[in-house]
Amino acid sequence: MSTKKKIMRRMLFGVGLTLLAQAGNAGLAGAALPGGTLDPLTIPKYVIPLVIPPEMPRSTVQPGAPAADYNIAVRQFQQQILPGGIWDPAGLYNLPATTVWSYGLAEDGPPDSSGLGGAAGVAPAPNSTFNYPAFTVEATSMLPTSVRWINDLVDANGNYLPHLFAVDQTLHWANPAMECMDGTMRTDCSGLSALPYTGPVPIVTHVHGAHVNAVSDGYPEAWWLPDAVNIPAGYATTGTLFDQFDRTNTVPGSAYYAYENDQAAATIWYHDHAMGMTRLNVYAGPAGFWLIRGGAFGDAGVLDATTGLPAQLPGPAPVFGAGDPNFDPAFRSTVREIPIAIQDRSFNMDGSLFYPDNRAFFEGLAPADLQIPFIPDPASDIAPFWNPEAFFNTMVVNGAVWPELTVAPAKYRFRVLNGCSSRFLNLAVVNQTSGLEMPFNQIGSDQGFLSEVVQVKTGSQMVFRGNQWVPGPIAPHPDQAMLMGPAERVDVIIDFGGLPDGTRIRLINTGPDAPFTGFPLDPAVVADPATTGQVMEFVVDSTLSQPSDATATAPENLLLPVQAAQPLTPNIRQLSLNEGQSNLVCVTVDAITGVVTAVPGDIPPCATVGAVPFAPRAAFLGTVAAGMSMPMMWMDQVSETPLSGDTETWEIYNLTMDAHPIHLHLVSFEVVDRQPLVMVPDPADPMMLMPMPAADPALAAVPALANELGYKDTVIAYPGEVTRIRATFDQAGLYVWHCHIIEHEDNEMMRPYVVRHTPDINNSGCVDRIDLKELLKVIRDRQMADIIKLAYDLNNDGKVNTADARFLIANFTRRFGRPCP
Repeated sequence: MSTKKKIMRRMLFGVGLTLLAQAGNAGLAGAALPGGTLDPLTIPKYVIPLVIPPEMPRSTVQPGAPAADYNIAVRQFQQQILPGGIWDPAGLYNLPATTVWSYGLAEDGPPDSSGLGGAAGVAPAPNSTFNYPAFTVEATSMLPTSVRWINDLVDANGNYLPHLFAVDQTLHWANPAMECMDGTMRTDCSGLSALPYTGPVPIVTHVHGAHVNAVSDGYPEAWWLPDAVNIPAGYATTGTLFDQFDRTNTVPGSAYYAYENDQAAATIWYHDHAMGMTRLNVYAGPAGFWLIRGGAFGDAGVLDATTGLPAQLPGPAPVFGAGDPNFDPAFRSTVREIPIAIQDRSFNMDGSLFYPDNRAFFEGLAPADLQIPFIPDPASDIAPFWNPEAFFNTMVVNGAVWPELTVAPAKYRFRVLNGCSSRFLNLAVVNQTSGLEMPFNQIGSDQGFLSEVVQVKTGSQMVFRGNQWVPGPIAPHPDQAMLMGPAERVDVIIDFGGLPDGTRIRLINTGPDAPFTGFPLDPAVVADPATTGQVMEFVVDSTLSQPSDATATAPENLLLPVQAAQPLTPNIRQLSLNEGQSNLVCVTVDAITGVVTAVPGDIPPCATVGAVPFAPRAAFLGTVAAGMSMPMMWMDQVSETPLSGDTETWEIYNLTMDAHPIHLHLVSFEVVDRQPLVMVPDPADPMMLMPMPAADPALAAVPALANELGYKDTVIAYPGEVTRIRATFDQAGLYVWHCHIIEHEDNEMMRPYVVRHTPDINNSGCVDRIDLKELLKVIRDRQMADIIKLAYDLNNDGKVNTADARFLIANFTRRFGRPCP
């Protein structure tokens, strides 16, 4: 929620200026959001065929040693996202191509669709793996994958390419220039300059949802620059915690990572994660699916309840070598499993992506109407370019605006990702002929299959019991459809069977064009039905039918393989979500013009001058102790330090006005329940209120919804509630947890956490000299990055030194009644 609206809300309580409320609601309902210079209402819908991401082929050429399964580069190129070019052979729309960044095989040249009616150097094209979104990495459970990630954001002459958007250097960010606001010269700090950064772009790739060693996780401070010929003198080329799984990598401008894939089959994805600029890097395009298949909890473990035999899920998925799902019509007609990435974007008339370059955009104001000081003015703590959240006015699916997919009258499996920066989606499938809503048959979530199939429609979640669909144990809100926070995934089956040719089925979105505060939604912020309320369409065509369509198992007959539940645990960790307001800037808002003006001079409490603090300044994670929240910044000492092998319940207190999608790296977790918070007097100071879970039985904890009863890595934490999740932390190392509204993540709503070794470092069942030897080796290793080293902080003091050795010695054990050998 913008400062303008918050000011209105707070002034209504304190001063009763009802004119402000009227001004704040005027003209909001049923209108397209502001954005770039291209009016979204002028963009034709459903004229671009849905691009089906092909499988990423393995590398056949190695750019250096050691060999990697994949050598994947990030590059800049043009893609036809809008109607025009390759999608417009008749020249009816003639909208230009868009400059994007994305991943592809390093050995490939730039895309070229000129032989297909497009333009030279424009994606998608059959001759190149560079595409937005990226091709899909297919992995097998328990079989490792190695990737050399290459930052190739350089031009044809080897000069670095600047960012496509305005990088706010006053945030805590990668900062290769090493010019810190505190006067030090280092990377990964708040920068000194208030000008947009124009230097070489840092990247680091994170595979979201991967159970992976810490070095390969894509830690935000482990970034690196491209191997450009013109890196400015004095710039750091790697981040504070840059490291590689294989340090013998000889390819400059790259990092060598390895992924164990030692987890259940799941729909996970990869994207950039550079410190303080993830929102901008990901908005430029680099993201793709990473699908883990096989294993005990893979498709082969799904049974048909009517026969007890293996079920037949809709398929096949795109497979490298079987055909091109976009340029081979015969192969495309057979595909029944499709990943779908939904993102909101805005465009300019020249086809370029629009991202706001001023804070006033978030407030819904012209820059001249936000009359406040910005950092580095000593009278301000407000970043000049950062927008607390960002909502855009078109819907892009698999790299095309409002596409359509021609489908057979058959069952299709879709792996859906909410790839938006800030937007929560509330999806429904509506038959445009009958006007009736069709169900999603959800079979999976972030980290694999659900415990049972859940049929999802607006206001309903049904499970199949006793040969019929019955309501699930917990009823969703009547307005809730397929609700997805940013970064969440769902694995669904949609059955188009029995529909006549030409039937159009529309995927719609009834989520908000604003921060999500939970249900019910304010009608003024529901997605604009003419733009962001529409996502894509399906068109039925029986000529695409295949013999295998008849053998696909009915969703109600699917018995899904169920992973074991997390063990119950007494280990409870209480954490908080917080929003920070300015400590320096008090503002008033003009009831008629909406102009926001800072109150000049030395500021007493804002209310004493008839003003409110400008907000939000940033968002924070924190801890809760004795009912009191302590917001923390990225650079504060690590406070979450579970022991390797421990299971913990995290109680996440949301003290903000908005919902947040909370993501933990490394682990998969169960959603336990949610419970309303109430404000109660602090026993130590009755004049102060503190949040506590409600004691009223009417406000008791509510278990997870049926479609959350599977393992997840991202959970929606609603405002005014405590959300409980349970996870086992089984791999030592330094990781992060954060809000996946990536505008929040980029400005303090991210914290490191360390999974610490127990004194039995080698897991032998005995703490002995062997463990001590390994610990001393770590203490003496000056080259070891903190990503690994901090896991050896045995005494939990935030350091790894001889004090940990003394702690280990004090915990020497005996084996079978005798001293350890």
